[in-house]
Parts: sequence; C-alpha cells; structure tokens
Amino acid sequence: MWWGTAVLLLAAVFRLVLLHDVPPGLSQDEVLNADIVQFTRGGYHALFFREGYGHEPLYHYFSVPFQVLLGDNVLSIRLPAVTLGLLLVALTLRWARREFGGRTAVLAGIGLAVSWWPIVFSRVGIRPILEPVLLLLFAWFWPKRPYLAGLFLGLSLYSYTGARVVFAIPVLLAIYLLFTQRRKEVEKRKPVRGALIVLAVSLLVALPLFLTLWADPTLQQRVDQLAGPLEALQAGDPQPIMQSVVDTVGIFSFTGDPRWTYTLPNRPLFDWGTAVFFYVGLLLAFWRWRQPHYAFVLIWLGVTLIPSAVTPQSPSTVRLVGALPVVYLMVGLGITAVYHSLSTMKAFANQQKAVYLLFTLLLVALLGVNLYRTINDGFIRWPQAETTRLKHYQTVLLDIARDWRAHSTENLVVAEAFYEPIDRDSLIRNLGSDPQARWVQTGPEVAGAVVLPGGGDGRFYVPEFASVHPSLLAAAGISTEPLFRTESQPSFAVYHLPVERPLPAVPFEASISFESRIKLEGYELLSPETGAFRHLLTFWQVEDALPADLRIFIHAVDETGSLVAQHDGFDAAPEELRSGDIVIQHHVLDLPETVGSLELQVGLYTLHNQQRLLPVGFQRDIVVLTQMVPVDGK
Repeated sequence: MWWGTAVLLLAAVFRLVLLHDVPPGLSQDEVLNADIVQFTRGGYHALFFREGYGHEPLYHYFSVPFQVLLGDNVLSIRLPAVTLGLLLVALTLRWARREFGGRTAVLAGIGLAVSWWPIVFSRVGIRPILEPVLLLLFAWFWPKRPYLAGLFLGLSLYSYTGARVVFAIPVLLAIYLLFTQRRKEVEKRKPVRGALIVLAVSLLVALPLFLTLWADPTLQQRVDQLAGPLEALQAGDPQPIMQSVVDTVGIFSFTGDPRWTYTLPNRPLFDWGTAVFFYVGLLLAFWRWRQPHYAFVLIWLGVTLIPSAVTPQSPSTVRLVGALPVVYLMVGLGITAVYHSLSTMKAFANQQKAVYLLFTLLLVALLGVNLYRTINDGFIRWPQAETTRLKHYQTVLLDIARDWRAHSTENLVVAEAFYEPIDRDSLIRNLGSDPQARWVQTGPEVAGAVVLPGGGDGRFYVPEFASVHPSLLAAAGISTEPLFRTESQPSFAVYHLPVERPLPAVPFEASISFESRIKLEGYELLSPETGAFRHLLTFWQVEDALPADLRIFIHAVDETGSLVAQHDGFDAAPEELRSGDIVIQHHVLDLPETVGSLELQVGLYTLHNQQRLLPVGFQRDIVVLTQMVPVDGK
C-alpha cells in the first residue's frame, strides 16, 4: 500500500505540475473536444460525433461534469485526461499485483508514472487515454466474470478509434485455450466458453456504434485517411504495410513517432537500459506462454500494436495507447526476472547483499535516466520547440491571453493568418472568460484588415506569422512601432489602438448603408508598389449583426462592361464585430498592362448563397467608387 501510494503521488506530480504550460497551449483537438462537451450539455447527443473527422463519444460524456464544476477553461479540458491517467496507473498496480506479484506491479507502476509516453496522454485533453483504462477493467474481470469483462471490452470501442481491433483478444484467447488446456473435456470447455461470452457481450455492447457507422459512413473520415497501407496491400503492394510493421515493432528502442504532436520526433519509447529489461520481460512471457496470464498479455500487446502497424506515418504513439499497461508490465517482469535470477545463482551465494546493492543502484540510476529523459525531452525541449508551439499547439494564443490578463484594456483585437472560430474558443478558454475580442486576418497569404472597436482604446495583438500591411496601420492611425514585441517563439507584437476615428482619403458625403447592417464610408487608392498591382483600402462602419460568411467584392470593369480584375474577401471576422466598429479592408487588384478607363465597383454578398446585399437608396447592388487608369508598368 505504501509503495502504491508513493507511485500514485509520483504520477500525480508528473501529470499536474505546469498543466497549463505543457503542452504549451491548447491544441485544436482539445478545443474541439471542449466544444463537443458544450454541445452535449446543450442537448446534442450521439453515439458517434461527426466533428473532428469523427469522434467516439465516451470521453466527451466523461468530461461533462468537469466542465460543469470547473467552467469552460484549460483546467476542465485537461483534468479529465489527468484523472484517467492516474486511474490507469492505479488499475495497472492492482491488476499486475494480482497476476504477477507486488514487485512487478510496483515496477510497472513506476514506469507508467515517470515515462513521457503515458504522461503526455494524461496531460492532453483528448480521448485516447480512456482506451487502456477500459482494457484494464476488462483484464481485471477476466476470466472469472466474463460478462463484466465483455462489457468493458465493448465499451472500449466507444473510447478511441484504435480500439476497433480489440475483438481479436477474446478470439485469440479462445483459440489459445482450446489448444493448450490439458484437462478433462468439461473443464476444458469452461475457459473457452468464457472467452466466447466476452466476445459476444462486447459485440452486443458495440452493436449500436456499428449500426450508426453503417447507416452513415461519412461520419468516420479519419479511418479513410489512415487506410493507405491497407489499400496498397489490396492493390498488390505489401511494401507500405511491411514498413509500418517494422517501424511499429521498433518503437521500443530503434524507431520513434515521426511527428512533433506528442513528443520529439523519432524518439524511441525507452532508453537502451530500460529497453533491455523490456525485451527480457517479453522473452520471459514467450518462454512461459503456456501459462494463461502470460499468453493473455502477449495477445493484448500484439493486438494493440495493430492500429499503428497498418496505418501510415508509423510508429504512432497515439494509436499504440491501448498497449500502455502491458508495455510497462514487460519492463516490470524483466527487472523481476533478473532480480530472481541473481538471488538463485550459486556464484553469488556469498555476495548476495553486495549483488542486491549493485542491482538496486543500477535500477536507481536507470530511474534517474528516465526522469532526466522525461523532464528534459518532455517538459523542456519538446514544449519549447518552435514546431511544437507553432504548428501543433496554439501557444501564441496562450501567451496573448496572459499578456491581456496583465494589461487588459477596454477592447481587444487579435490577428491570425487564417481565422477560425476555434481560435476564438481557444483564447476564451485560456483566459477563462470571454474578452469579446475582434479578430482579423493578416499576413502574407491574405490581403488583410484592421478593426477599430467602437468606443474606448484597446490593444492589437499581431503574431509574427500574421504581419500587418503598413498601409493598414497608417490608415488606422496605428504607429508602425509596436508597444513591444515578445521574445518567445512564436513572438507577437502589441500595438495601441487609437481612440480617434480614422478618416478615409476619399470620404463619402453620406455613408452608404447595406441593408442597415454595415456602412461604406469611403476608400483610399494607394500608389502601386510593383508591376500592375493596385492596392485599395475600403472603410466600413458596422451597424448591426453581420452574417459569418459576409464578403466584400471589388470589381474593375472596362468600358465594355467586362470584368478585368477582381478581389473578394472580408478579413475581419464578421460574426465578432459589433455596432460602431470600424473595419479597414485591404484589397489587391492584379490589373492588366493595358491603357483604358476602368471603373472600380464595390459590393457585399454572403458566401453560402451568393446573395448580394442591397445598398439603401440604390437601384443596383453595386456602388461605383471611381474611374481609374491602370498602371502600364512604366
């Protein structure tokens, strides 16, 4: 009990310390999971959620009370995974002690407590960590209570896509028991019948999920995305799946997950010292395969390697998550086997204390190596790597949230390279409240916009990957020199938003209202920078709520009425704008190098139905800005 308590406390430290910072910000998957929890609280229930390319539901329902009690924030997003991660360690201790003894259980528990692989999936608020917990409950009730074992095996299919192979476990168990039990015929049938009961109950439990997916195959897009090696095999090319198998089997000491998502790329699960004990435990299990509990863990390990072995970009630590308990059990078995061998070798009979001391010191050193790898690779190098922070976790939004909390003003505007509502949700959850931020798209891939919220001053946060065009800053009256720029990666600049209302270079005598939702106040035609490109700024004031897919179009039309050049876009998030906000939109027109008069026209439409908004008091659904002559390149 004391050892078990110590292991759980150690596991809790590695799962709770710096929970907001490691991983460094929320991933889009975590934000999406929190959205699904919100949907379920609002009455949206499903056996399989379509969101995020398809999600099994059980983890999301498990997360509901956390969000209810703690609010919609980072803690309620990640604490369900922490809870399941600790439950994983506790169940492994209990199950391994019953099957393989206390020493093996404690050693397996220590491995789970301090190793990065189980730690990271106990800190990220996503669903895979539920799979090994349910498999441990299945293992706990096997073989004496096959109905309960089948229940939890079937429920595992509602946890994560990788669990769809677990039906092979009772099938292989039944085959194994049928050919290895050397007892009377009646006694022989009993364990086989138990395995078949597990299979039948698990299939019955999973049947509603299968019927749901059969009725609508479009629900599970992720499965189709991972079918590459199997499709190649069906086409007669075994090379991709052979490579995936080799990479998956090598993950313990030779290969590693190639992605930055959950670990440093190509990092094996074990250092070579720990790997040796893992291989010793594996060999021991094979040597004792006629004993049912050893055969059981070998079957469990082999089946849970399949999801990584038959999919691309292998090995995948997330698709292997069902193997977590038995992988660290093998390490415990290996260490226990070596310890037992040393205690029975006659050559060491006179130096038993010295041998035990040296072996204990070796294990302490090995624990130190694992602690160092976890802290250095998992808590320092991986979360500080630019690829981790920029591509896999929305670190910049976490940093912006912290700065905004320290220097909050009346209004907040945030720039993104490509805005999605999930960015807004991530910022809100990092803050733990809604700052009513306005969002704009800026950077080299979009024309860009700036929003000046109506009333009061504010702060404008611009990440390094979403730099603002200088003409936009000048037109909005924002200094080109930011208040400060952070040194973190990715960095962001903070600009002060002026209180004064900006005036367009060409204002209209009377603003032009489009269906009393948004007014066009004027424009500014900028000097060309290079070639025939013309840059145009349009100035708008929001009057009422806007549709989320609102777009501005700029048409350059020649004397015959033919469309010569066009720009469509609205780089402020329309659904986040409020009455009184000023939007300055940047437009870029690629004009041909011809001489002739062109007419610049502007209008608004909604993307989903291509329906134009009508300007009040106009006969047409366009407004003519000006007549112009395109640049001829001289």
